[in-house]
Amino acid sequence: MVANNISGEVVLIFTGGTIGMSEKPDAGGVVPDDNFNKLLSEITPDDKDIKIRPVLWSDVPSPHMSPEMMLKLAHDVDSYLSEDQVLGAVILHGTDLMAETAYALDLTVNSPKPVILTGAMRYFNESGYDGIRNLVDAVRVCLLPPPKGTDVIIQMADKLFAAKNAIKSSSLNVDPFIGQNTGRIGFIAGESVILTRADSYRRPRFSFPVTGVSKNVHLVGCHPGMNSTILEKLLETDVKGIVLEGFGAGNTPPELVAGIEKCIEAGVLVVLCTRCVEGGVWPIYAYPGGAANLKQKGVITAGGLSALKATLLLQLLLGSNCPIDQIKTIFAEESV
Repeated sequence: MVANNISGEVVLIFTGGTIGMSEKPDAGGVVPDDNFNKLLSEITPDDKDIKIRPVLWSDVPSPHMSPEMMLKLAHDVDSYLSEDQVLGAVILHGTDLMAETAYALDLTVNSPKPVILTGAMRYFNESGYDGIRNLVDAVRVCLLPPPKGTDVIIQMADKLFAAKNAIKSSSLNVDPFIGQNTGRIGFIAGESVILTRADSYRRPRFSFPVTGVSKNVHLVGCHPGMNSTILEKLLETDVKGIVLEGFGAGNTPPELVAGIEKCIEAGVLVVLCTRCVEGGVWPIYAYPGGAANLKQKGVITAGGLSALKATLLLQLLLGSNCPIDQIKTIFAEESV
């Protein structure tokens, strides 16, 4: 592994995921299996001036990662990166929610140093295990870092994706991610990291500390003919925000409009996303339930943000007591 004549530490944080799992017949399938130390033995850098600092942060499947855990991970990463000798952080994570954790880190980690997430699609004792290569490549990205302030990066199958745009598009392929709307930001060729796109100095993202997560934000997926029953039930709770996953350019069934209006009248923030992987929300249609119609009523449009990422963003902003006007501004900036 080439260290490029630099010295310092790469903090390797293990959170869990398939990269550390094994098949256990007595368990009936694949489960966490305490393989972190075995992984560590595969990544000793050739250069004696580079050290790997292992951190066993957790060993959980990524669907078990809550927004609260994501925020704690972000604060822990910031603490590690504040040390002068630390070059960057590599985080081993399950792929199911890797893009969402990466986005939470991108929003809340203030350090401009590289933060790379990687994992595996095949488990530790499966033929064709991809974890070692992904791990070695992720460390290489830290040793050959992109410009300061670049997005938190997902590295899988020799490709690099910005956290904001990464989306898991395949449940089984060893190359599972795409860059939603924008494609990859780079790739690994041999010993080199080739950047094809990078936005410099994105972090820190906010002018205020991200301190909490709101429990009172709900994601609601639309279906044909849907009415307002779910929204009205949510209004009976202490709901603070609702993210709607609509169709096409951000359009919803007309029967849903009355419930949306009631939510807005009650002071509930309503954010509109689309289930489409490409294109995002565009306020084109002004018919009842169309994105232009809903925007006129006060719905916040999320642009190209996925529904899961928009939900995370709203949870973090409301949990940090961000003013409503500032939340609308942030969503406008993130939607681009």
